[in-house]
Amino acid sequence: MVVGQSSNQIQFAYSLLSTCKSPFTIWIVKKRLVSQYYLEIVQALLTNYQIQNNWYTDTDANANSTCLFSQLMEDHCCRIIDVEALEQIDVEALEQCMKAELRSDSPLSATCCIFRVPEVLRRRKPEAYAPDVVSIGPFHHRSSKLFATMKDVKQWYLNSLLLRNNVSLKALIQGIDNITGFEKRARDYYAESIDHLNRYQFIEMMIIDGCFLLELFQRNDDSVPITNCKRNDPLSNMSCMVQYLCHDLMLLENQLPWFVLESLYGLTCDKQVPLTTLVLKFFNRLSSLYAYCNDYSIYTHDDETLHILDLIRSAIVVPFKRFESIKCDSAQLPHATALLESAGIEFKRSFAAGLMSIDFKDGVLKIPQLEIAEMTEPLFRNLIAFEQCYHGRQHMITSYALLMDKLIASSEDVVLLCDRGIIQNWLGAEDVSQLFSTLYSDTLVTGFCYGGLCAEVNEYYKGRWNQWLARLKHDYLSDPWKIISLVAAVILLVLTLLQTMYTIQQYHSPPK
Repeated sequence: MVVGQSSNQIQFAYSLLSTCKSPFTIWIVKKRLVSQYYLEIVQALLTNYQIQNNWYTDTDANANSTCLFSQLMEDHCCRIIDVEALEQIDVEALEQCMKAELRSDSPLSATCCIFRVPEVLRRRKPEAYAPDVVSIGPFHHRSSKLFATMKDVKQWYLNSLLLRNNVSLKALIQGIDNITGFEKRARDYYAESIDHLNRYQFIEMMIIDGCFLLELFQRNDDSVPITNCKRNDPLSNMSCMVQYLCHDLMLLENQLPWFVLESLYGLTCDKQVPLTTLVLKFFNRLSSLYAYCNDYSIYTHDDETLHILDLIRSAIVVPFKRFESIKCDSAQLPHATALLESAGIEFKRSFAAGLMSIDFKDGVLKIPQLEIAEMTEPLFRNLIAFEQCYHGRQHMITSYALLMDKLIASSEDVVLLCDRGIIQNWLGAEDVSQLFSTLYSDTLVTGFCYGGLCAEVNEYYKGRWNQWLARLKHDYLSDPWKIISLVAAVILLVLTLLQTMYTIQQYHSPPK
C-alpha cells in the first residue's frame, strides 16, 4: 500500500512496482485530494503492470478504508509503505534553519545573580516569592495594576531625593551615562533577557527604582535629617506598610544590582551613613530580623555584595565561624529534639553572634534563638532559592534549614525548643513543624556546614551510659519530690546495708 500524493511520492511508487510480484497486490489509496493529472498517472501505472485496479475516490476511501485495510492485513497480501515517511528531507534547508537558531555564547552571563525562582521551588508556596505592593527591577515591571499605584510614590520619592540634595535630574542622568558599561553591566545581573525594555526604558527604571529605595531607607533612618516628609507620606502613615515593603524588597525576583544603588547613592547623597547601614537599619525594624541585622560595622566595606537579599544573607552567615563543606549524608543527620534529649543531650540557648553559630560540647547543644513570625518563611525561602540558583554562594542557609528540620520532627520538638528559649514562636507549633519540613524540599545541599557537629551529636547519642544517665535524670531527678524520694530510698538502703553488716559482724565475733 503506497500512501502519498506529491509528484515525488508517485514517482517513488512507480519505482516500487518492479519489485512487487504475485501474489502481492498493490493498493494505491488517496489520503487527500490530488490533481487529475496524478490520478491519470496512477491509473496508467496500474494498467501497465496489470495490477488489480481497486481505486477508490476520496469519498469511497474515507468510507471503506477501515474495512479495506483490515481485510488486506488478514489476507497477508499487502505490503504497507508510508511514502511520506520515506521521502528525503531538504538537508540544506534544514541546516540553514537550524544554523539561524544556534548561539555562540551562553544565554546566561557570568555575573548574573538575580533569577526567577524555578518552578520546582515555587510550587511549594508561590506567594513567598511574589511581591505584594511594589515591583523593583524588570521581572515584575508594570505587571499589575497594584504596582501601578506605586508609580506616583516612586516619582515623588525621586523628586524629594533630588531636591533635598540639590541635584538636578539632568546631572543624575549624565552621571549615570558617564559610568562605563553601566547598562550592559546592569543587564548582565539578570538571568534572563530584558529585551522588552529598550536602553532608555531600562536606565529610567534603574534610576526611578534605585532612587525610590534610597529615599525609602533614608526616611526610615533617624540619623538622616529629613523634615516634613512623614506627614503626607502614604508609606509612613500605614503602620503595616513597613512589613509589606520588607517582604517585597527581600524577594529574589525583586532586586536591583547593588552597584546601581551604590552609584545612585554616590551621585545623590553625601554618604555620611554607609549604604549597607541604611539598608540593614531598615530591615532591622522587623523584630524577626533584629537578631542578625543589628551589627552594621562588619558590612561597611563589603565590596562583594550583589543585591539587598545577598546583604541580608551576609548579615546572617558572616558571624558563623565553624564551616565544614562536606557532602550531606542522611545517615549523619541528627535525630529529633525529643529523642536526643532522652539520650541525655541538653539543649540550651546560645548567645553567640550569628544565627548559625550552633555548637555541641560535653553533651550540651547550644543553638542561638530564632524568632519565627510571618516574615520568616518568605525570607528563608528566597535565601535558599538564591543559594540554589547562584553558583557563587555556599549552601549555608540551606544547611541550617536542613539541620533544623531534622531537629524538629513534630510539634513536641517545637514545644521543647520553645521551653529552652531556642525558638520564639509567633505561630502555632504545628505550623513551625510544617515550615521546616518543606523549606529545603527539592533542593540539593552540595556543602553541608554542620557535618562535624552532627557526627559528634550522633556519637554521643549512641553511648549507652549517656542513655542510662538520661533515663535516671528523667525518672528520678525531674522534680523536687522525685529527688526527695530518691534520697530517702538511698538513705534507707545505706542504713539497711549498715545494719546487715553490723549483724554479720556480731554473729562472727560474739562478745566475750
